[in-house]
This record gives sequence, structure tokens and C-alpha cells, in this order.
Amino acid sequence: MSIPSEPKPEANSLNGHVIVAGYGIPGRVVGEFLQSHCRHYCVIELNANVVHRCEHVVPIIEGDVTDEQVLRRAGIERCSMLFLTVPNDPAVLEAITIARRLNPQVPIMARCRFISTGMEARRRGANQVVVEEQAVANEFLALLENV
Repeated sequence: MSIPSEPKPEANSLNGHVIVAGYGIPGRVVGEFLQSHCRHYCVIELNANVVHRCEHVVPIIEGDVTDEQVLRRAGIERCSMLFLTVPNDPAVLEAITIARRLNPQVPIMARCRFISTGMEARRRGANQVVVEEQAVANEFLALLENV
């Protein structure tokens, strides 16, 4: 990831920003896209090693996205979008429920492993859901079409 040309803002000073929960490969892709389009964002990450490695590059909060106080520290009430990229279906579902209660209007994009979880994520208020097993099935279909 490239270092921003301007100093990174603190999460508590952001307004209209995007929250990215999880800073593995999917979260980093979202973050890099936002950065390249000059959009402010902050990250919520559970892994302390990732937080320490990235804290000088992006606004990042160490914590669990299912913790209401962590979401509040990230500015859930003031954000413009929430990306839940963590690879943990129960955490994603719980985070949707909490985020929807704290900010009923925020668009929520969620990652889920299974179609059944994706359906539950939508029921709880996710606007868009990326389902891993669907993505893998689509990739296999593309491979078969090229054989």
C-alpha cells in the first residue's frame, strides 16, 4: 500500500467517511480504492500485529467490529458507508445488527462465506452482500467455459 501524500486523519475527526472492518486482502483492496479516489476511511482490525504495522499509514482502530464502542470510535453515526470484510459470518451478522441500530441509513456492504448467511445478512439490513461460495462457483464456471 502506498503512503498517503497528506497526513492521515484521526478516526474521531472523520465525517462522511467509509469504515472498513477487517484489513486482510479484501479490506486492503477496498482501502486502496478509496485512497486512490481521495475518499477518507478508517479501518477496524482485530489483529494487533496488523494494527501496529498499518497505524502510520491509515486511520486504524484495534478492536472487534461487534463491539458497539469500537463502531462508535470509528464514527459509525457519521460515516457514509460500512464495508464488513471480516472472514467471520457470525461477526458480520452481529455487526450489521449493531450498525443498523446506530446508523439506520448507512449503506452496508457485507462479506459472507455461505449463501444462507448472505440471506440473513440481507434480512438484517445489509444493502449488498458478497458471498464467497457464489464467487468461487462463478470462477469455476468461468474456468469450465474456457476448457
